[in-house]
Amino acid sequence: MNYFKLKKESLKNWFSNYSLKDWRFWYKAIFVLIMTIVVLYSYIQAFVSSSNNVAELNKLINNNQEQTWTIQSILQYGIDNNSNWISTTKNGVTSIKGVIVFTTTTDGVLKASYQPFEQLVYMSSFFTLISNLLILIWMYVALLKPYNEGKKGILNNRGALIFTTYITITFLLYNIILRATVSMVDNNFISHLINEMFHTVAPIAFVGYVIFGIKRETKDLLSFKDLKLTWLYGISGLIGYGVYAIIRGLIMVAGGTPGSSQLAFPYPFLQITEKAVKMGNIELPGIVLFLIFVVVIASICIGFTSLYRVIMLKIINVKLKKKGE
Repeated sequence: MNYFKLKKESLKNWFSNYSLKDWRFWYKAIFVLIMTIVVLYSYIQAFVSSSNNVAELNKLINNNQEQTWTIQSILQYGIDNNSNWISTTKNGVTSIKGVIVFTTTTDGVLKASYQPFEQLVYMSSFFTLISNLLILIWMYVALLKPYNEGKKGILNNRGALIFTTYITITFLLYNIILRATVSMVDNNFISHLINEMFHTVAPIAFVGYVIFGIKRETKDLLSFKDLKLTWLYGISGLIGYGVYAIIRGLIMVAGGTPGSSQLAFPYPFLQITEKAVKMGNIELPGIVLFLIFVVVIASICIGFTSLYRVIMLKIINVKLKKKGE
């Protein structure tokens, strides 16, 4: 009984932080609801799609046992029949979708299968998904602890700036570079909607809230010293992601996955093992492309962190002038 009483009191205390007229509550609640659905759907849809592709492939093999199937003949069949399990990149590389593997049974029959855990690891290697998960977690915490915004934990100004910069990197790289050069989205409304939510809508919504929604009253929380530490932590996080993605890719390549495959390296500029990586009309050695993007991403991190800080300070100054201070 005491447990439920405490829970009831906790709920009352939390709700007392808000008013039904407070736009911040509704903004965060709607953001959390929509993005939770988007993230869950993206994972579930990937698992269901891979399962369906495996079932379709095995049905094809079982219904045509008089034919000797090889991976190459299956790939060619998929291309000729425009099968759902075929993927073609903008560079013209055609492959079987997802983390599907083929094994041969004891009676010599080819069998398709996939590992859900590998699918999970593969999806979670994309910075797009990681950055969107980070801002979703931030919004969850902000919804539950609104008075910590700009002050404590990941909600403090440093954490907010880092997460804002990460999602800005996602927004800029995709919309300026990747959308036109390598991005391929299934031609249906839901896929396009999910894609835009991750790369455009959520980034803009989050950046807008962090800049204009958080209540700030002092410049001390956004000092230049804090900014330099924010640069350090932000770039350290990016280095951590890069190391993880490259090591994972090298392990995949060592296991036989082509270095040009997205299964190995989630983005072309991480394909350091390749002699030539093509992005649109540009073709460069993988290591050269990687170094170029290191500079670009580091510049975005430092530049936009500084820009957002300047905007926040100007907003604080405007508020102080209105108060007559």
